[in-house]
Amino acid sequence: MFRKGKINRDILLLIFILSAGVMMAIGRFYDERLELLGINFSIIFSSIFTLSFFSVLFLIKSIKIDLNKILLYIFYYLIIISTLILWSIYGVTDYGLVKFFNLVLIPLPISLVIIEKFNNRDRDLMITILLGISVLLLLFTLFSFSTLSSTRSGVLGGGPIVLSRWLCFGAIVVLFHPKIKRFNFIYMILFILASLFTGSRGPIFSLFLVMILYFFFNFRKVFFRTIILLSFLISILFFTGIFDQLLQYNNVSRVFMNIGEGGFNKPNNRSYIFESSIQEIISYPLGVGSGNFVEYTEDPSFFKNKDLFYPHNLFFEILCEFGILTFLVFMIYLLQSLLSFKINLFNKRETRNMMFYTFAFLFLNSMVSGDLNDARLLFVFIPLMLVKEIE
Repeated sequence: MFRKGKINRDILLLIFILSAGVMMAIGRFYDERLELLGINFSIIFSSIFTLSFFSVLFLIKSIKIDLNKILLYIFYYLIIISTLILWSIYGVTDYGLVKFFNLVLIPLPISLVIIEKFNNRDRDLMITILLGISVLLLLFTLFSFSTLSSTRSGVLGGGPIVLSRWLCFGAIVVLFHPKIKRFNFIYMILFILASLFTGSRGPIFSLFLVMILYFFFNFRKVFFRTIILLSFLISILFFTGIFDQLLQYNNVSRVFMNIGEGGFNKPNNRSYIFESSIQEIISYPLGVGSGNFVEYTEDPSFFKNKDLFYPHNLFFEILCEFGILTFLVFMIYLLQSLLSFKINLFNKRETRNMMFYTFAFLFLNSMVSGDLNDARLLFVFIPLMLVKEIE
């Protein structure tokens, strides 16, 4: 029989993991869009999440200090302290305020519980919940196909970048999950096709790079199988005219850089954003505070007219808004986490390999799209990678 303390622990962690999954899906501690019949459900979800977080904290009887934990704590401490100091110097924007509190109130507490209390079963359950969110978003995407095929939008109030990231996340997990062996390739194709109709290039591009990474590590094992499969898929797409039909949709054409309209020869705003980010880092090496990237670029009007409020690169965003010191700590934390993560990249069916390729996707995606809040999956996956197999 289970001990009462063991049951209480499992129940509390189950509630926390479920509520954490909901908060990760919403991405906001308070969301005015989740109001129905005069009730704002984000308040209910946030309350359950907060109560379960503090309840789980009481389960922590002792803290074992290691380098990964120290670096995680220092990183978030610098995020908080630097933001408060820099806001007093450079001012506060509504966007910066929302982004900062969503980071501190969602990924931070989840990361703390993971690194202090999770075992491998809790980790696997968390991944299952996150995959379930991806599946739910896939279903909503399919039901909203008529809207997504005509205009660039998300579902359930979320934006297209976040939707595409969740869908590609689902594609990676189902492909490498050790317990999903039947039809996993078909599931992956469904996720990718749905992602194409969001019009977001970053997640698709990152997914493609992860496939190249897997191919590189498993060259001998998958070379001929991959060549045959790709040849088959390319033949179907081109000889049946499916690819040309897909390009008729503006969102899909956008993902492929609008090949019919000049493709890679067209001007790219992203390169100008990166150039502006580098210039701002040089001008303000200690940062300008959360959300203030646009306010201190050389041409704020350019970004505001295009509704661009962040550098679309996690490294640049941390450097611009939180400074070099915070960035260096984050880099050390990132590298130390990877060094601590033991994997066998030549065995596809290991849980830890699935986590590595998922991490690789989330990391690469954060380099080309989204802001700090959009990278919440990455911030949570880093401590998940550090969960030990035996509690």
